[in-house]
Formats: sequence, structure tokens, C-alpha cells
Amino acid sequence: MRSRPILHPPIQVSHLYYRLARILVWGGITRYFSISGVDDFEGLPAPGTPAIFIGNHQNGMMDPMPFCGFVPQQIHWLTRADVFWNPVARHILFGYNQMPVYRQRDRVDQLRERNDVIFDACVDRMHAGAAMGIFPEGNHNPFPSLRALKGGLAEMLARAARRHPELKSIQLVPIGLDYEHYLDWRRRLRVRAGQAIPFADLLNEDGTIDKRALNARVREAFRRIMVDLQPEDAQPHLHPALRAHRTSEMSQEVWKPFTAKLAAWEKRWTEDEGWSQRVKDTHAQWHEAWTEAGSPGRVEAWGKSTEDIRKSKPWAAWLHPLAMLANLPSYPTQWFVTRYVNKTIKNVEFVPTMRLGMGVVLFPVWWFLLSIVAGLIAPPGWGWLTAGLLWFWGQAGSRFFAWSTTQKHDHADALDGHDFWHDSGLAKVRNAWKAYLEAVNN
Repeated sequence: MRSRPILHPPIQVSHLYYRLARILVWGGITRYFSISGVDDFEGLPAPGTPAIFIGNHQNGMMDPMPFCGFVPQQIHWLTRADVFWNPVARHILFGYNQMPVYRQRDRVDQLRERNDVIFDACVDRMHAGAAMGIFPEGNHNPFPSLRALKGGLAEMLARAARRHPELKSIQLVPIGLDYEHYLDWRRRLRVRAGQAIPFADLLNEDGTIDKRALNARVREAFRRIMVDLQPEDAQPHLHPALRAHRTSEMSQEVWKPFTAKLAAWEKRWTEDEGWSQRVKDTHAQWHEAWTEAGSPGRVEAWGKSTEDIRKSKPWAAWLHPLAMLANLPSYPTQWFVTRYVNKTIKNVEFVPTMRLGMGVVLFPVWWFLLSIVAGLIAPPGWGWLTAGLLWFWGQAGSRFFAWSTTQKHDHADALDGHDFWHDSGLAKVRNAWKAYLEAVNN
């Protein structure tokens, strides 16, 4: 065991560091992903309302960023304790509303007592009007499904009600993250907010809470706002059909009935052995034909029929070189981040997190340094204007390049979709795909 000081986070609702960082996080998340929708956020609790925002956990350390970028309230998070031992890092992390949570692997003494201090600080912050952020699954998994929920959320709610009875009215708000392809840059991301989940009636007189009933409510609330493909043994066989529906592009009017389809798939998989076997067989036949054909295109590019072929954007290919020129001030940083991440990050699920995390910090710093140099070497009287123009070039150019990349992706999907549905050389894989979709939907 290591002898470490017991940390006492300050009781705060907001901090200047977070407010400044939120601007950078919003800029980074809207550059890294193509945001296809932020749905039902107008009903979120007003700043200053005690709240807990909960989310599905697909994308490692990336997942908190849409919360921080899009939720108006400052959100407070629990973070691994070992990064708090350095006094400078601790000061910065406290400014970002981060609090340490101790794990067995930290090998510190008084583990339970330390976490009691932290959890009490969380509750006291909410009592002061703060909002917490929690991922109830406890860890992340890139597959679009909701895994078993841990007990941390239930313990937090019960502790809050015991310590401050008025916190029985905490707003427990689910946020659903829907990534089109979380590893790839400039793919779509849709964020959906759900209605607050009631829990006061589940509190027991002894200060505990009915965890099973709470988790059932949380799971039901999540299934209304996120892709939850179940059961687990069906996931490999139903996932291609799910991707063909392009859920991250669904408006609320289309999304809400689609959740019923996901529930119907789950029910039928467990109750209709004949249907599940047909899906397995046709999926295997399609996958074999797809592999033999050289794995042509993405399922999202094909969709479910010829009606789903994306609109061609031939101008995107011509526009992209101009976008690359516009992005010129950012290339040194972009090259450094890509090279560093590719060399040092071994777990692929953390690659987008590190790219975005480093970019959020390094791109503005690089643009700032370039602006200073440009201002210093500019002709007399032109320094401030030159510096400002270069800063604008960096900001606008990177956004233009990001937007252009999305258009290029869509054009490539349009070409792939057209070839898939019309190329005679792909007849075998196309017929296998139609047979598979017919089995799933029949």
C-alpha cells in the first residue's frame, strides 16, 4: 500500500477553467465529428439545478466530451485518482470539475474512507446546484448496446438523499450517444436527451434504494434514446442490418418508432428459433459473398434498397484540394498528433480520444504561436491585423477542411452505393444482402 494524502475537492458549482475549456471542447467535437443532430436538449434542467447526467459508454474518454460541449451546465466527473498526485495537475483538474475516485489498482490505504470523502463532496456539490456526469455501465465498449449497469449510480442517489433529503428531487437525465463509426474522423454523431427519470419512490426508509428497480428504469429510459442491440448472441448477426438503417441520421420522428423495431428484434430472437436461424444462415451467406467480392464499400453506403443511395456530390472531389489549402496553417499540428497517436496508442479504442484530446489543446496553441510570429514580422502598423487574419485562417480553414471531408465521405458512399445496387459484378453479394435483409425484416 502507498501512503498518499487524502484529497478533499473544493465544493464548487462552476469554475473559470471549465468555462474556457468548454469552448475548446465544443470546437473540437464539432470538428472531429459531423454532428447530425442534438435532439431534445431544450428540456434539460436549467443551470444551477442539482442534476446527474448519465450516458451510454461506447467511446472511452471521448464520451464525456459531447456532454461538456452541448450540455449548458458545467458537469462534474469522477476521474482515476493517480492523475491527482501532482499538485499542478490537481489544481488544473479541480478547475475542470474533476474529482478523484480510488480503485483497487491504486494500492492506497483507507480506500473506502477516501472514496467516502469524494462521494460526499459529489453530493455536497449537487446540493449547491452542481450537475454530475456518470456512465452507469462502469466501463466502455464500442458496440452499440447497453451492458449491465453497475451500482454506482444507485449508491450516489441514496447517499444524496441521506445527506441532504431535499436532493430526492435531483434531475436524473439520460443522454444517448449514437456514433456512425466512432473510430473514423468526420463520421456522424447524434446526441439525444431523454426525460428525467424519477427515483424518489424507490428510496427505502433505511436510506438505501431499490437498485434493481432503478436499473430497470434507467435501462428503459436509455433504450428510448440510444441504440441498444440485444441480446448479446444476436449482435454479430443483426449488426449489419442495424447499420443499414443509419440511425445517426434519423430524425426524432423516424427514430422513435425504430426503437420499437429494436425491441421486436430482441423479442423475436429469443422466442422464434426459426427466425433467428434464418438470420444466422443468410448473414453467413452474405458475409461469405461480401468477402469473396473483396469487401466492397460500407453497409451504410448501401442502405436497405436503391432508394437509400446517397446523392452524388462530384463537386466534393474538386473542392477538397481548396479545403486542404485552407487547412494549411493546421498541417504541422495535424501531422504531429497523427504521428504521435499512431506510435504511442496501442488500444485502437483510445485513438479517436487521443486525437481529439490533443487537438483541442494543440491546435489553438499552434494558431496562437503562428499569429504572434506573423504579427511580429508584418510591416509596421499591420501587426495586429496580420495576427488576427492568421488566427482566423487557422480557425476557418480547419472547419472548412472538416466540412469538406464529410462531403467527400458522402460522395464516396454515393459511388459505393450506386455500384453496389447496379454493378453486375456484384450481383452475388447484392442478392445475398437482399436475402439477409428479407430474413431480418420478414
